[in-house]
Amino acid sequence: MAKVKAVYLYDKFMDLFPYEIKLSIGRCWYELISKLDEGFQMPFMNYGYAALNPYDGRIDLSREDEEHRYCIQLYHHVANAINWIGMDALELGCGRGGGAAYITKRFKPKSYLGIDMTANAIDYCKQRYSIEGLSFSRCDADNLAFKNASFDVVISVEASGLWRDKECTFRDIARILKPNGYFLYADLQPYEQFSTWKAQLVASGLRLASEEDITANVARALTLDYERKCELISQHIPWLFRGIFYEFAGMSGAGLATGTPKFRNRVYYNFVLHKD
Repeated sequence: MAKVKAVYLYDKFMDLFPYEIKLSIGRCWYELISKLDEGFQMPFMNYGYAALNPYDGRIDLSREDEEHRYCIQLYHHVANAINWIGMDALELGCGRGGGAAYITKRFKPKSYLGIDMTANAIDYCKQRYSIEGLSFSRCDADNLAFKNASFDVVISVEASGLWRDKECTFRDIARILKPNGYFLYADLQPYEQFSTWKAQLVASGLRLASEEDITANVARALTLDYERKCELISQHIPWLFRGIFYEFAGMSGAGLATGTPKFRNRVYYNFVLHKD
């Protein structure tokens, strides 16, 4: 309970600042991550996904990708909802580009554009990845300067925390989707805000095709990936920043509900929305 309270107090503290200051803090933080990771050791920054049933099929991964299994499994679980062949795709908040690279290689869309607000993150992606059909550009999800009906798929994985106005961005996503397009969306939210969050999604005009509570799967991934993340942080992060990185990586549980969610708990959901 102390860990959950700590996450709650952090959220309340951040709420004291205007959006512009929170955005600046977020951008500085992600810029710092890129500067510290000169060896390209952190292509993923999500919490991960793990099956609760040990008999559920495991996806086959290359030796290079195996180290990042749980983070990749989250992207795979979200992306596996549709057939990507021939699709033009956009990822909002691509971060370090690991998910974009995996989806492009595994699901083979026609094109895949990853955008992020952080200049260093986009520079990182352009240096690291050279995959046919995959490209990256600096762009803010709060200002999607794309023409109407530009993409067959829009995907966002654990990246909407700094969006100024989620309802506005959801409507913009609906605008840039082609007819019969999909919005694949996974993120966490305080339990007491879940109803508002879902209502904002529905207000976009997109049809909610499915919703899935994956809180337990994400919490399990955090547990299974704990030692690897500890080692990674101790090797590459100066001691002054390690405590912050432990919290950022969800090492204390990220405030996720381990049973029936209550006030101050967070829940993690995976949504599939369709443009009819």
